[in-house]
Amino acid sequence: MAVTYGRDKLTGTTKTQGDFNLANRFNLEIDGVQVGGVHSIEGFESETEVVEYKDGEGGVVQTRPGQHKPVVITITKDWSNTSEFYKWRKAVLDGKVERKSLSIIFHNDASEEAGRINLFNAWPISWTGPNLNARNSGHATEKLKISAETFELKAGG
Repeated sequence: MAVTYGRDKLTGTTKTQGDFNLANRFNLEIDGVQVGGVHSIEGFESETEVVEYKDGEGGVVQTRPGQHKPVVITITKDWSNTSEFYKWRKAVLDGKVERKSLSIIFHNDASEEAGRINLFNAWPISWTGPNLNARNSGHATEKLKISAETFELKAGG
């Protein structure tokens, strides 16, 4: 008698269900509006400064959490005749910081939302325009580096 196992029967020690999310199945929303042509979102890191101190005359240096550093990400997208990224950055240069909320939305194989990272009080640190090369047939891209004060991870489950 042959034994067959469906994916629903396979469970690992990590208790995951199904396949892991693919890195190319995501969307980006800024203030609830989907941004098209996004190639990559890089650099997501949550970090807290480490404060060192000595307690008494012991020879051991101890540590405690210090200030939380902002999350900084870089978004790369197709450059077109739209100027939303540039205008958002230009507002900062003009002294009118426009803080926005961003959502990085992960999709499963059925294109359903599998989770998201929400970033709050975000504003652009820098904008990089397209690099042009007459010997390259790829799309011109622009990059926006964004700082966000806080974030939350909403995973499915």
